[in-house]
Amino acid sequence: MPVITLISDRNTEDFFLGRLKGQLLKKCNNINIIDLAHNIKHHSISKAAFVLKNSYKDFPDNTVHLIGVDSECSEKISHLIAKVDKQFFISADNGLFSLVFENIDIEKLIKVSPYKKKDSFIPAFFRFADIACEILSGKNIEEFGEPTKDMKRLMALNPTFEKDFILGHLVYIDSYHNAVTDISYELFNEISEGRKYTIYAGSHSYKINKISKSYQDVGEGEFAAIFNSLGLLEIAMNKGKISELLSFDYNTKIRIEFK
Repeated sequence: MPVITLISDRNTEDFFLGRLKGQLLKKCNNINIIDLAHNIKHHSISKAAFVLKNSYKDFPDNTVHLIGVDSECSEKISHLIAKVDKQFFISADNGLFSLVFENIDIEKLIKVSPYKKKDSFIPAFFRFADIACEILSGKNIEEFGEPTKDMKRLMALNPTFEKDFILGHLVYIDSYHNAVTDISYELFNEISEGRKYTIYAGSHSYKINKISKSYQDVGEGEFAAIFNSLGLLEIAMNKGKISELLSFDYNTKIRIEFK
């Protein structure tokens, strides 16, 4: 069964999403609609990119991903269709693809032809739905516009490091209020070289001195640092909401110092 995924900065209770799914079910045959992520902070391209980058490889070939974040048309923003790893991605040309496919070759990139003025009131997400159904029906993506190599590019945040420290960024807060960073297991091992270390969670007032294998390795209400299923360092609290308690936000830094 063909798969279409949805990412948006709308709330899940927004009836707009129900309308969108109705349109998809009416225009596509026998599809499976997956809500990959909603409730993303409004216009937060980086958070949508994080979700997509760390999710799309789990989907089957020919999946179509619709990204409705900062996606409305204007004279300065067009829409793009990308084909990568036998999957299709539809988004505004807002820099999202440059973050998702930072080190991956885009097989095909199509700039969607301008829409007619009489259709200007139709939401961009609904346009993406129309394109998705046509792609799944067998239409070649080149028929939607002109091939291009140009797209808006954003600078991805990456950890900084030297011999005795790593300074990372908070990149995602999950539904348990755990704080996911951009510090990878590989980078940690490379810099640590088996040395002792201290992890500072947002400030020097909150310290963690070991990496746990699970949240339950520490007592209830205690802080834990683990490498999650993405291989990224996560700062958590056993049965607590660390991001809420410590007022973490997307400007929070996580620092690891090695002895």
